[in-house]
Amino acid sequence: MNIYQDIINARRSSGYPKMARADRAKIFAPFSALRGLDDSLAARELRYAPRPEIAPDRAEQLDRRLRAFRRGDPVTVTWFERLKTENGADLGRYRVTTGEYIASHPASGVLLLTNAKIETRDIVDLGGR
Repeated sequence: MNIYQDIINARRSSGYPKMARADRAKIFAPFSALRGLDDSLAARELRYAPRPEIAPDRAEQLDRRLRAFRRGDPVTVTWFERLKTENGADLGRYRVTTGEYIASHPASGVLLLTNAKIETRDIVDLGGR
């Protein structure tokens, strides 16, 4: 027999109702003593790329592809997202967005997808259909 059996079998009664399991989990949830530190560190680790220079023949090819899309076509767009300007140069990162084509407005330079509005000058690559 285990010498601690009496302790194992003993029931404690504190007089308080038993705490729900979900509420107990909150007690042990991690917290950040320095609010915003994680976001600040993530921003410093972000690698910025310069805005790409697109050759005229590549721009023409992208324009033709853009005009070939019809409403509802699935489109995957690789585009440049400007995050900051440094010494007069746009710096940012490349993003890939997939959605259904709605329209493109050459006059305003905007491509509309079901889930995004992208400036056509920021488009690096188009895929779909």
